[in-house]
Amino acid sequence: MKKHLFHLFAATAVFISSTGYCQAQESDTLNQRISKLEAVLAKLPKISGLLNVRYQYDNDISSFDIRRARLDVRGDASRWFDYRLQVEFASSPKILDAYIRAKIKPYFNVQFGQFKMPFSLENPYSPMTLECIDNAQIISQLVGYEDVAGVRANGRDIGMMFYGGLFQQDSYAVLEYNIGVFNGSGINSRDHNTSKDVVARIDVHPVKTLTLSASGYVGEVRLNDSMKYETRNRAGFGLRYDDKKWLFRSEYIYGLTSKTESMGAYAVLAYTFIEKLQPVVRVDYFQRDIKRTASTQINYMAGLNYWIIKRNVGLQVNYTWQTFASSNDNAGVLSAMAIFGF
Repeated sequence: MKKHLFHLFAATAVFISSTGYCQAQESDTLNQRISKLEAVLAKLPKISGLLNVRYQYDNDISSFDIRRARLDVRGDASRWFDYRLQVEFASSPKILDAYIRAKIKPYFNVQFGQFKMPFSLENPYSPMTLECIDNAQIISQLVGYEDVAGVRANGRDIGMMFYGGLFQQDSYAVLEYNIGVFNGSGINSRDHNTSKDVVARIDVHPVKTLTLSASGYVGEVRLNDSMKYETRNRAGFGLRYDDKKWLFRSEYIYGLTSKTESMGAYAVLAYTFIEKLQPVVRVDYFQRDIKRTASTQINYMAGLNYWIIKRNVGLQVNYTWQTFASSNDNAGVLSAMAIFGF
């Protein structure tokens, strides 16, 4: 009897052991399949986008508009290369970003295609991270948005850029550089001469939260559809402090367009609390022609940002008091914009 019980216990132990072994094998196989699936999914393009719906009251005119409607596709072609394609559908479809990057070393990388020029601290900001509804005047007027040179290009151009970071710390580089050559004709446009525009920016971070920046732009532009090319030079200096609670950013930019000298500056201050609310104020100065005092405009803006879901869903409200040296037609503009990102 004892002998039979021993055989029964032994058989049971073998069965349990074999079952556990099979389960372990199945678990390993499942983990391997999951790992393979994750590897495949990691190589697929990542699709995102944003939608900005704006309301604006300006000089007794109120209107809703679709400020932005963008689809953004990014991906890794390999460990060395990645790519991006961003298309704007508001107003009329157009390609904003279309580039590939060669990620060689932290201190040296190359980017080809159409993308934002490395000029100024504010220009690289996306609509999802900019604390104001509109860019400062000097960014709009001297960095290729509604440029005094006639370029309407969302701060972008077609070309090639070298960039990287030096003196690496735990989570940042003390010095970052960007230098590129561009057509100078704006987005989705070929160049019409043999010269290229050169753009560069150097950012120094004495500490992680502080940025000191200097930018330069040397190029040419064809004004008023003439065949003659005129000077388009820019120089800018900026400072930014951002500890994720307090944000202060200020820039000065000088521009020479043909024989017209322009200049301006802005300062913006914001504070984020409970990770959702961010009051913001900005003083924004621009003189379109240094020789003409009457060309000066100063804007005073106060606003509030409310983020419902981190930085994906939110509402921005800005009130701007615009003052003009050329007249007494000072006016207030109220803007509200809903932000949706995915």
